[in-house]
Amino acid sequence: MGNLRLAFRSLLRAPGFTGAGVLVLAIAIGGSTAVFSVLRGVLLRPLGFRSPEQLIRIYERPAGTETRWNFSGPDFLDLAAENSTFESTAGIRPAQQTLTGRGAPTQVRIARVSASFFSTLGARPAIGRAPLAEEDAAGTSRVAVLTDSFWRRQMGADPAALGRTLTLDGQTYTIVGVMPADFRFALLRQAEILVPLAMEGRDKEFRGMYWITVIARLKGGLGVREAQADLDVFAPRLHARIAEHAGWRLEAQPLLEDLVGPVRPALTALLGAVLLALLLACADLASLFLARGMARQRELAIRAALGGGRFELIRQLMTEAMLLAVVGGGLGLVVAPWFLSALLTLAPPDTPRLDEIHLDGAVLLFSLGASTAAGLLAGLVPALQITQPHLMEVLTNGTGGTAKRPRARSALVVVETALAFVLAVGAGLMIRTISGLLEVPTGLASPERVLVTDMDLPRSRYPPDRIATVARELLQRVSTSSGVQSAALTTNVPLDPRGYGEFGFSMEGEARPAGQEPKAEILFATPGYLETMGIPLLRGRDLQWTDVKSSPHILLVNEAFVRQLVPSGDPLGRRVTELLGPTDPWEIAGVIGDVHTQGLDRAPAPQMVIPLQQYPVATLRLAARSAGRYPMQLLPALRSELLTVDKDVPLSSPRALPEIVNASLGARRFQMTLLSIFAAVALTLAALGIYGVTAYSVTQRAREIGIRMALGAAPARVLQMVLGSGIRLSLLGVAIGMVAALPATRALGTLVYRVSTTDPLTLLATGTLLVGAAALASWVPARRAVRLDPAISLRSE
Repeated sequence: MGNLRLAFRSLLRAPGFTGAGVLVLAIAIGGSTAVFSVLRGVLLRPLGFRSPEQLIRIYERPAGTETRWNFSGPDFLDLAAENSTFESTAGIRPAQQTLTGRGAPTQVRIARVSASFFSTLGARPAIGRAPLAEEDAAGTSRVAVLTDSFWRRQMGADPAALGRTLTLDGQTYTIVGVMPADFRFALLRQAEILVPLAMEGRDKEFRGMYWITVIARLKGGLGVREAQADLDVFAPRLHARIAEHAGWRLEAQPLLEDLVGPVRPALTALLGAVLLALLLACADLASLFLARGMARQRELAIRAALGGGRFELIRQLMTEAMLLAVVGGGLGLVVAPWFLSALLTLAPPDTPRLDEIHLDGAVLLFSLGASTAAGLLAGLVPALQITQPHLMEVLTNGTGGTAKRPRARSALVVVETALAFVLAVGAGLMIRTISGLLEVPTGLASPERVLVTDMDLPRSRYPPDRIATVARELLQRVSTSSGVQSAALTTNVPLDPRGYGEFGFSMEGEARPAGQEPKAEILFATPGYLETMGIPLLRGRDLQWTDVKSSPHILLVNEAFVRQLVPSGDPLGRRVTELLGPTDPWEIAGVIGDVHTQGLDRAPAPQMVIPLQQYPVATLRLAARSAGRYPMQLLPALRSELLTVDKDVPLSSPRALPEIVNASLGARRFQMTLLSIFAAVALTLAALGIYGVTAYSVTQRAREIGIRMALGAAPARVLQMVLGSGIRLSLLGVAIGMVAALPATRALGTLVYRVSTTDPLTLLATGTLLVGAAALASWVPARRAVRLDPAISLRSE
């Protein structure tokens, strides 16, 4: 306790040092704790279900490709009925529907799930019950299970809500259950209402549409390897039921890995960055301890002369370091929720398990461990340096090994500079990646003038013929509205996260090996789609209102389709078969320009555009091109026209097309922003370290500088000498950092675009920035050295 009280009083006597140390540690510990919370919530924490290691996801994999698909309805039913390694199998289909009868019509996220969904996950409603097996069939009573948030928001958390009804897309559902408050599952895509899958008709019979996400629970004692072996035996039987699927495989993957695998490289790189920042903070704190130790040489020497051994002195200095670490770590825990809130705000909304991230006991242990490690790392080296045996020289000649201690502090500054270089290179690579992606042509003309909004039609009230009629009526009204240049309905727009359906088909007159039929993205649109999106028509004709069900079926294809699937000859007039039906041919009527649909870093895929009038679908987007510069001003007119056509269909999620394009870069922007913040903090700490070393050097060499100036040394020469010492430290740090950056930046290999992780331009620019910052940090003490009065410097000795 004596050492602790002495350490407390010692820190209070140096408020500047204590405040700086606590601030550095609080920022480092708070930031690292927040990042670890994200890492734990997304990657490390097991799924919150019974025996989560038994949960897997299953895909269909077409022959000869690396693409993984969801299941068709009949394939899912066959798998569930005929497998031998699964305790249960569940199907999921997220969607949006219109909620009416509770105020203004609103769009809500729902998920159609098989009755086995709840038992497969091992999740039960907190109130009420799950749907029964007999309710998961067409024509039976419709039931719904609510999430806790929806129940509280819409039902006021009233337990009597069970038995009440909801109207979704014009159909009535009886509420039978409410899920627990902590129930979350990423594959539901934030659905707030769960209803039975209840397949019927084409959904239950057609094997050419892949829209069911399939998960399964393994039988006790079995693992993914046994499940895959069983699927390898079952797949040929399943895919023999449709000739085009010959050679297809089924693939099992642990559910947790499937959910978080895509973000693992980015979060791992982020953790590496925050650990580097934490090490840099330790180096900066150690530098502060060294500087303070130099100022306390006489005090420590007197204590040694009075019988204090070196071990006692080291223990006292380490007690001070650990006390400072505890205070800094405690403050870091206070600010960690703020850092975490900022991280969650910056994170892309499609990050898996984002709503499961919070501070918990494991995170607190991490913070405690980080604080302890920071105290040990920051305090041990300075304590060993300051208490070297030559300490007693201070009492005899006024100095005590001052040559070695500045070298130790200089070494720490070099380490800080090297760490700052690695972080800054990572940030530079991500900045160049974002810059490169923004230069990629989207294929869209003037997208800043386009407004896009969701408009999903209730299937119960909109049979195919009515969809076609209402689409034409609505667009005629919208197109004549003030400020609207053109408008269209489409199932999707480029780079939208809702995604494009990919369909297999055959080219008439072309034979391909079974199971290797061509595939292309497909979207459905009305006339006006190309003009509204700004996509050029290169050959042939555009969609027309005369393209109706009774007329010959046509479609448009993009350049990527022609390059990959019709490399020779004229594509116009070629016919596509086995697309949306076994005997329905579609003739290529036009070729359009390529647009990026899956991401700016991915080449445009083959795409087909099918007239909505010939194949009506209910899940739509309304897009309108403004004659002016501000497309959001069109929204009131669009809502007014839709209200005239159908008062129970809302427009939701309105945004300008550039917002969708920018949102597609959300993950990389997140990584770039965080790395840039870490790099800026590291650069600042490194510059402060160089400033401190240079300023201390000027103070220690005041007599030498005075003698030099008295003997006629020019101020420019003195300025060059002092600046040179700071720049040399930065150059050495940059050289070490460059060696360290070469392996460290490999973690960004899957994240960068059109730039190497060893990009010479980024390395050179980063090095120049650090050396420039070092020169700037050295300038102030260098100017002070030039202004020294030689007579005063000599008299002070």
